[in-house]
Amino acid sequence: MNIRSWPGRLNRLQQSRGFKVVASCVIVLATIASCIAYAVAVSSQASASKVTAEDMPAPAPQAAEGEAPPAGDVPPPALSATGEMINDILAAKQSSVGFVIGASIVMTLALVITWLGLALSYLGFAVLGAALAWFFSLIGRGRDLGIAAGGLVGLVAGFTALVQLARLLLASPHPVTAIARNVVNEAVRMKVSLIFIVLMVFGLATLPMILDPGQPLRYRVQSFLQFSTAGSFWIIALLVLVFSVSTVATEQRDKVIWQTVTKPVSPWQYLLGKWLGVSAISAALLLVSGSGVFLFTEYLRAQPAIGESDGYVTRGGKGLTEDRLILETQVLTARKTIRPTPRETDAQFERNVEEMVESELKRVEFTVGTPAEIEFRREQLRKTISESLRKSYQMEGRVIAPGDTKVFKFDGLGDAAGSGRPIILRFKFDSGANRPDVAYRLTIQFLGSPPEVVPIALGQYHSIPLTNRILDGAGSAELSITNGDVMTRLANPEALSFSPEGMELSYSAGSFRPNFFRCLGILWVKLAFLSMLAICAGTFLSFPVASFVSMTIFLCAESAGYLKSALDNYATEDQQGNVLIVQTVTAKIATMVSNIFDVYADLRPTSRLVEGLELSGIDVVRGTVVLAGATAILFALAIYIFRRREMALYSGQ
Repeated sequence: MNIRSWPGRLNRLQQSRGFKVVASCVIVLATIASCIAYAVAVSSQASASKVTAEDMPAPAPQAAEGEAPPAGDVPPPALSATGEMINDILAAKQSSVGFVIGASIVMTLALVITWLGLALSYLGFAVLGAALAWFFSLIGRGRDLGIAAGGLVGLVAGFTALVQLARLLLASPHPVTAIARNVVNEAVRMKVSLIFIVLMVFGLATLPMILDPGQPLRYRVQSFLQFSTAGSFWIIALLVLVFSVSTVATEQRDKVIWQTVTKPVSPWQYLLGKWLGVSAISAALLLVSGSGVFLFTEYLRAQPAIGESDGYVTRGGKGLTEDRLILETQVLTARKTIRPTPRETDAQFERNVEEMVESELKRVEFTVGTPAEIEFRREQLRKTISESLRKSYQMEGRVIAPGDTKVFKFDGLGDAAGSGRPIILRFKFDSGANRPDVAYRLTIQFLGSPPEVVPIALGQYHSIPLTNRILDGAGSAELSITNGDVMTRLANPEALSFSPEGMELSYSAGSFRPNFFRCLGILWVKLAFLSMLAICAGTFLSFPVASFVSMTIFLCAESAGYLKSALDNYATEDQQGNVLIVQTVTAKIATMVSNIFDVYADLRPTSRLVEGLELSGIDVVRGTVVLAGATAILFALAIYIFRRREMALYSGQ
């Protein structure tokens, strides 16, 4: 038999229906068998004994997000971990959910490859990846290089399989799907697209190599989630913007569009096909990157944390390490946050506001314009002064003078009362220049528990795990904070303050895995919106201008959340109360930008994922509806512009 004829024979074999049926059965049975074997192995290793609270000391307050922990070893208030809390977290090791989800992802990809007639080809890819991993295991840092090599082969194989699947799904002769299929083909041919795709795949495959194994596990997981999820989204978003503009604007510039519009293809079909093709490519890239991120996060989760001899198993054999406790309760979870109830204004404050407004209105004379215009300006001034005074009142409530005590109330914690998971107090205080060499101590007391003194580092987030004993019958908690040490009666040298987001209570409202896939879905909705934005810009602008406009809007949308929080501390008046014109204009522009992209910015899927915050179903529905509505408006605008264009006269200039 001629060896050169083997590739053709193998190709005919992998494309035959009988081979596909048999291979599919083997894949499904192998997946089921592996899941059963994993579940049995985990159950056999599970400890039959229950853990009590005495098995683990209460953790000290920790600086979150990679910051160094504060000095001292003072236990937090009433807040030792209970045996129920520990056992609830240890149960995660016995759960097979993560393995089943990972196996299902691999099985689905394998079935897609099989029915595309590429099973033996991709089996060769798998053998190549295994061979590379084995080769690198023979040299230094072989484990990291092996993971990178295997990840690189897996990501490339997954993306090419999904592209083939997209072509198959868009095989209909309808104008919309035909145009979409051409867009998919164009995307994998263009050099600029390949550059972005190679950057994403190579970055994801090599990112695990830069994680420092000496760091606490929670920091490694957070770093990986931050760089992998955010990096993948930004690379895909830039690709979507550039390619969406290019596929519309360059076709008009090069007159390629004549071959399409001279056929019975309406403007809405042409634009919808373009959007569908770009959205398919972005979905394939997001699915590949998301699957890689999820699988490696589960791999990291099973690794030993600081103080563990094995995953979830301490060197002493019982309890939980501090690193594991923070990872499971603050990072790989879906927390719901509750901030202090805003201060209520009293009748005297309302009277003072009215007096100051009337005094300012008497000082400022409105003489130009009609009576209606003068009255309008007076009302605007009244509203501005009133909002400024109320803002100052709320800011004053977030300042604690040296030696003073303030009480903060948190409502809406009823769902946390019956949970064994801890309630997390998270805070960040500022004082003066936030000098790192000055030691500050706070006295924290919840209603019904004794006061506790804790050391803090200024300008850094700290988190303290609490039990549900801090809650009253209505699901509320009252927190008393003293700016100083009540035991020694020593006050801190300066006043303490915190931002509106600088203090919160949070509790677990779900698990990490569904939260991850909700975040992934919202990221695709954002990419679909950006695609239509760029297509709309490409209908009437040249490629450079349309790219600039699209990217500017994208950057404004992504920075809207930062602008919104920065405006709380942005002064538009000097110390004498005089209005600063430049600062006022800047604040107005920033406020307008943050208001336009308010919903887009509030979603924050990546930061929520990294911080372990819940992206609820309501948030997903609200964000999807708003972004889908904006996409529909841009689509209608693009159709209107496209209908009024003279394509035969357009030069792209």
